[in-house]
Amino acid sequence: MNSFKETFSSFWKNLIGSEVAYSLECRIFNAVTIFAVFTASVNAIVNFCLGLVEFGFLMFPLIGVLFLCYYLSRYKGKLALAVGICALSFNLLCAGTYFEAAGSSGVNLFTFILIIFLLTIVCSRKQFWVWIPLNILLLIVLLTLEYMHPEWVKPLYENERHKLLDLAQTFFEIIFMMTVITVFMKNSYNKEKGLAEDRLIALQESNETKNKLFSIVAHDLKAPLASIENYLTLLNELELSDDEKARVKKGLLISTRQTSEMLENILLWSKDQMDGVLINLANINLHDTLNHTIGLQNNLATEKGISLNYEVNKDLAVVADPDMLQLIVRNLLNNAIKFSHEHGAITIRFEERPEQCLIIVSDNGIGVKESEKPFIFSLKSKGTYGTNHEKGVGLGLRLAQTYVGLQHGDIWFESVEGKGTVFYVGLPKG
Repeated sequence: MNSFKETFSSFWKNLIGSEVAYSLECRIFNAVTIFAVFTASVNAIVNFCLGLVEFGFLMFPLIGVLFLCYYLSRYKGKLALAVGICALSFNLLCAGTYFEAAGSSGVNLFTFILIIFLLTIVCSRKQFWVWIPLNILLLIVLLTLEYMHPEWVKPLYENERHKLLDLAQTFFEIIFMMTVITVFMKNSYNKEKGLAEDRLIALQESNETKNKLFSIVAHDLKAPLASIENYLTLLNELELSDDEKARVKKGLLISTRQTSEMLENILLWSKDQMDGVLINLANINLHDTLNHTIGLQNNLATEKGISLNYEVNKDLAVVADPDMLQLIVRNLLNNAIKFSHEHGAITIRFEERPEQCLIIVSDNGIGVKESEKPFIFSLKSKGTYGTNHEKGVGLGLRLAQTYVGLQHGDIWFESVEGKGTVFYVGLPKG
């Protein structure tokens, strides 16, 4: 049942045009012309059955006009022209057959109501102020002429039963079309409203993210710049011993390195937001790709008195983007170093699973608070400081999650506050 519904929905969307490529007015007009072709065909059959042969034959050129208007709107993008041709054709048909089709006692009044209803929906603002007044004026003229010359009205039906059948059939057709169009408009409106609300929420989240980033950057750039300024001031005003210079230089190096890493993540995130993410998947060897990155992080861990254990498995391969993978592992190791105490231990290892290869980064650091776990991969988490008061923007894990997803992988973590954290990155096997 669901398969049939999906197939029909896809078929119908192809008939009237997609929501992306066509406006709501255009899609409504396309749907109306399709319904009108079906209705005109039914009217032709009914008219022949009621003995109204000439009115039955009138339906054939009308069907041709409807097909033309559908073609112009759906495939040529000329909605205004299609609406104009359709409005002119229906008005000429209704006006030309008004007195021959029993005047106000026939079905033409119903048709005028439908025409005005449809034009109100699908016309552009400029067309609206042309066609709607013309339709109303035409109907007033026809009713006035009928009032002044009732003898012009010719009987159409052989008996009251035929009249009832024709009126009932036309009435229900028009009610059906008006109901379907109204429901279609309501559903489209609700869908557009939902999309607009989603876009608003996304925009608000984006603005909150940017505001947080600017706030953090403005705050955190002050520290290294102030440190550099103070160091230069000390050099000019005081005589420092070699040991004092070494300590100051080491502090400055750590501070500027953290700032550099922070700015690198911010620049990557900003570039992705503006230009989109380019991904180049390839079959790569994990050890060959990550060995240099792990070596650099090992130097940083050693400076903090942390041991970084690398359990080598040189044979495992994955399908991944090498640059993205290096950034992911670099951020995970940076995170582990940041939240590990001096003399702590970090382990990175690879593990083969039936469909994935896992990259596992574990530490015995301070862990993650329960209240922070739901927000670990977002910028909604509160700013946290490392064991040596290292400060970060929080973009590292956010970028890692985004890039893992783009490589058709998974990322998750386990953590116990005060005991440490384990991050898992699963990627397709190469």
